[in-house]
Amino acid sequence: MLVVFALGALAVYGSQLRRVVREGGKVRVGALGFPELLMSVVFAGFFALLTAAAAMAHYDHPAPEVNIDSVLPNSYKFIMFTVGIAGFIRFRGQPLRHTFGFDQISLLPALGWAFALILAAFPIAGAANALTVIVLHGRVEPQPLVDLFIKVARQHDFGAMSKILISAVFLQPVCEEFLFRGFFYGVWKRYLGGIPAVLLASSLFAGFHGSLTALAGLFVLAICLNIAYERTGSLLVPMVMHALFNLTSLLFIYAQAQSSGAH
Repeated sequence: MLVVFALGALAVYGSQLRRVVREGGKVRVGALGFPELLMSVVFAGFFALLTAAAAMAHYDHPAPEVNIDSVLPNSYKFIMFTVGIAGFIRFRGQPLRHTFGFDQISLLPALGWAFALILAAFPIAGAANALTVIVLHGRVEPQPLVDLFIKVARQHDFGAMSKILISAVFLQPVCEEFLFRGFFYGVWKRYLGGIPAVLLASSLFAGFHGSLTALAGLFVLAICLNIAYERTGSLLVPMVMHALFNLTSLLFIYAQAQSSGAH
């Protein structure tokens, strides 16, 4: 059944991709110049080093559990990166609303696009995750934040769950989409071209989340988010898609945790 849904979802995204290729993408990159390129190299290198260091540490020792008290502070650090980059672009005289397409589409159509395209993205990302589990011979290693959510859900710790929801549904989607889709992809598209840019930004996005099991699924999700961005020209669409993806995933994990805890 998953294969059928995945094939249907691929047809949906294939049609959107053909429109982008035929008509040209709508992402504006003219305002992102050489200073942004230098900044993107520095930040991308920093994120890549963090990812590599975490992978090497995990290879030597199991990853430590995430503490609930560190969830929101970690998100605040990410917000600082986002605000710093946004402030730099604005300081250079580029209006963020125009640069990232927030003026391209109104709220209701953006929500419609987001709901439709994230619905199609789920089977593709799910199929990629299923294939990864097969390749890893059933060894599942979820993201540390997911492990933490399962734990607090089984304990019915709604205060802890609310912190994770705030981070995963509101803060992370806005910051990550601004950085990986809006900034990294936008800059690299201008200087490297669309295909290298989407592959680099999607790889960085997937690796940054620190889960080998979810790596392929996150890479596929990132490409879907990128297609949505190019198709609509508005960063608001992938932001909402990302938020919906995280919310749905956490609700599903919560239901599973309650079900397993009842036995």
